[in-house]
Amino acid sequence: MKYLLGVCLFVSTVTLVNAEETAIKLDTITVTGERNDLSMRRDAATQKVIIDRKEIDNMSVMTVGDVLGKLPGVEIKGDSQRARGMSRDSVQILIDGERQSSQVVMGAMGRLPSGELERVEILRGSSAEYGGASAITVNLVMKKAIPKRSTEVRAGLGLRGDQVGELLSWTENGGAGNFGWSLPISLIFNNSPFENRLNKQDSVAGDPTLWEQEQTNGKTKLGHHAFSPKLTWKSGQDSLTLSPMIFFGPVDRKSTTMLSAANPATSPTLTYNGDRDTSEDGFSRTLRLRVEGEKHFADTKLTARTAFTDGRRTSDLVRNSRDAFGVLTTNNETTNSHDREFNSAMRLDKPFGEHLVSVGAEYVKVMRDDAQVYQGGFAQQGDYSASSRDEILWIQDDWTPEDKVTLTTGLRFENMRLEADTVSQRQAALLPSIAVRWQPTEQWVMRTSLGAGMKMPKLNEISNATVRSIVVNTPTEADKRGNPDLKPERSVNFEAVAEHYLPEKAGVIGVNVYVRSTSNFTERRVQQEGVRWVDRPYNEGDALHYGVELDGKVRMDNFGWTGATIKSHLTLPRAEVDDVRLGIQRMARDTPRYIFSMGLDQSLPKLQSSYGVSLQLSGRSNTNIPNEQHAYNESRALIDAFWLYKINPKYNLRVAGQNLLAADTRNQNTFTSGVNDWKLNTEENGYRSLMVTLEGRW
Repeated sequence: MKYLLGVCLFVSTVTLVNAEETAIKLDTITVTGERNDLSMRRDAATQKVIIDRKEIDNMSVMTVGDVLGKLPGVEIKGDSQRARGMSRDSVQILIDGERQSSQVVMGAMGRLPSGELERVEILRGSSAEYGGASAITVNLVMKKAIPKRSTEVRAGLGLRGDQVGELLSWTENGGAGNFGWSLPISLIFNNSPFENRLNKQDSVAGDPTLWEQEQTNGKTKLGHHAFSPKLTWKSGQDSLTLSPMIFFGPVDRKSTTMLSAANPATSPTLTYNGDRDTSEDGFSRTLRLRVEGEKHFADTKLTARTAFTDGRRTSDLVRNSRDAFGVLTTNNETTNSHDREFNSAMRLDKPFGEHLVSVGAEYVKVMRDDAQVYQGGFAQQGDYSASSRDEILWIQDDWTPEDKVTLTTGLRFENMRLEADTVSQRQAALLPSIAVRWQPTEQWVMRTSLGAGMKMPKLNEISNATVRSIVVNTPTEADKRGNPDLKPERSVNFEAVAEHYLPEKAGVIGVNVYVRSTSNFTERRVQQEGVRWVDRPYNEGDALHYGVELDGKVRMDNFGWTGATIKSHLTLPRAEVDDVRLGIQRMARDTPRYIFSMGLDQSLPKLQSSYGVSLQLSGRSNTNIPNEQHAYNESRALIDAFWLYKINPKYNLRVAGQNLLAADTRNQNTFTSGVNDWKLNTEENGYRSLMVTLEGRW
């Protein structure tokens, strides 16, 4: 079973287009009608919000990853996305329906130019096809190759703070007959300054013992360079597509930190306490090949895909620290990571009267190796390995007994295995789901769904590879490691939605109520291990997440505002945890009070222009663990805007600004252990950015 499913899926993908065609021929049916984002949302059997190509362009961002940060209801938290206030892996990312099990693939695909996207689909609710592990699923639909000669080019020059960024993407499309190709090349130089301030205060039994401040200024230079061609052969409705990708991303980060300190017992004045110069050089390299095919047999459709990925990341970090007397200490850290992924799936769709039955299978194998070497004030060397294997079978039935009602039932089987160092675990689950869509009138659609999910740990969550704290080690500045004993989360998810579609296709207004019950709920926690404080993920107990989501998109032509569209989204999340370790019920860590986004776009034909303004508000989030930790992140408002001028039918000029208020990020973390208290205040500067882009298509 270990490799049989994967081999079968790979063979079916490669041979799919050569399968013998059935002798049954169907009459050609031509359907005329407009399929826009609203009609696709309304007609979908399950909850689906469509972000089309125009909306993606109006975001005026550089990369696919930047698009993810501007989706309604999605927040960027560190290097990942979150939704509904859930801080861990709450957004499942698919690329053309392919689940991303390895961080390498998403890391490379997320750095492709945003122009590579055709549309984004935001899916809510559990299903047999996508599971119920995450709060929402985001499917990134990439552009396809078509046999039509065309050229697309984007050349941009930007400024973030005092650092210049550059963008150049060039795509040639073409083909003949049944063969189409697309050759996109992208070069992105993403340079930015950074500045942050740390204020540390330690106390014993309420008496201050230490006061320290750090101010860091630095610059980061990132390169995102990719070549991702697509080759498609078609025969009638059948197709075979090859999608190789080469990605290279150099990293150069340098910073200087000034240290000051005071002993509160003897002096209230901060004095020079040393400095630190940090230099990091590294790169990431990803090689990927995806093969996908589609074959039709009368009214039956068979699709299959297989992807191979090999990714490497290297980081060389040097810290030169001087104390208050000028004594130099040098620390070196070298990390080499190697990820390999084999990802394959097959799906069969066939109608039976009022039923559309879909059957699918997936096999995913991921392996990761980390080699770490520490030299200098702290010396250590370690090699760490982790791997995961997922085997999934699912069946789903969409039954439409009448035009107004669709009942979707499904069953998903997941068999997953994790191995990290000397620890291994295997988990299997049968996950049922049911969803109902009811359209009582042309303007109203009601939806509800109930389903189970299982969320396995990521490889970095079970790996013992260490990210060490800088210089000092305290609960507020702890080492970070994985937990080889981490168990999967199991959840039951309920959604209830009402959508009102305005007359004359003017828009939609929706409200969604959700409840998610989770066992083995996972959060990161700091504990002392020997002489060091270590931050690891742990299973804390049962959790209940619930809340309300409101969203709307309204075209304002019928209200006297020609060419304008207003859209908004509001999430009001709540979360409770039955903490087994502490024996109490508490709020989940880092839960925000609200998440709000709003945007306005308008076309101005007389000026050959269009413009847009967007607002993202993240409410204050809190963590309160009695007698242990109290932390919060301050609310933050981001305002972006763009202006697009149509020079001629071939060229547009776009001017875009991000974070126009230069909003900072502020948070506080206080940790208590016995009579000892550690408090850390962090403030990170926000920078305005401006990008001018020339866009061409001919």
